[in-house]
Amino acid sequence: MRPWRIDSSRSRFWMKYLIFLASISLFGCWGGLPTDLLKLPKKVPGTADARAVMLQKKLANQGVQVVTIGQDYLIAIPSSLLFPSQSPRLTWQSYAVLNQVVAYLKQFRKIAVNVTAYSSQYGSTRREYALTLARAKVISRYLWSQSIESRFIFAEGAGREKPISAYLAGGDQSLNSRIEITFRDAII
Repeated sequence: MRPWRIDSSRSRFWMKYLIFLASISLFGCWGGLPTDLLKLPKKVPGTADARAVMLQKKLANQGVQVVTIGQDYLIAIPSSLLFPSQSPRLTWQSYAVLNQVVAYLKQFRKIAVNVTAYSSQYGSTRREYALTLARAKVISRYLWSQSIESRFIFAEGAGREKPISAYLAGGDQSLNSRIEITFRDAII
């Protein structure tokens, strides 16, 4: 007499089939999943689009540009609004601008924030990289101290790379001397 053998591929098929039927009958009784379970949160609780637009207008009035492309955001701040000429130390007036930037950042869910500092032509390339790295670190530390919702804040000094104006002279008054804060609005 031959012992009864279970074919493993058939048993897997029947197990999956039974699970499929059970899930159909279970969700069929409820009329499907509730629609509120299917929606993912888009914004941070307590925020509104109108507030984000108002904060964006306030930043624009101070000379800070906010560029949005889909879920990607770029906040460009002229260095002259935040730092004395060729210095990595914040001015007292810069805290008002940075606090508005923080308020704007708190409107979104984000995983990582990148702070990149750029400079105009000062003379020494090494000095430009050191200055921009120090500036990016100062801004990233301030954002971190203000508890913006982010897991990572990266600081990068880019020197005179990626100029936005052909006019390279002018120190911190040049358009090329800027701080760029970028992040992606994350749907979690």
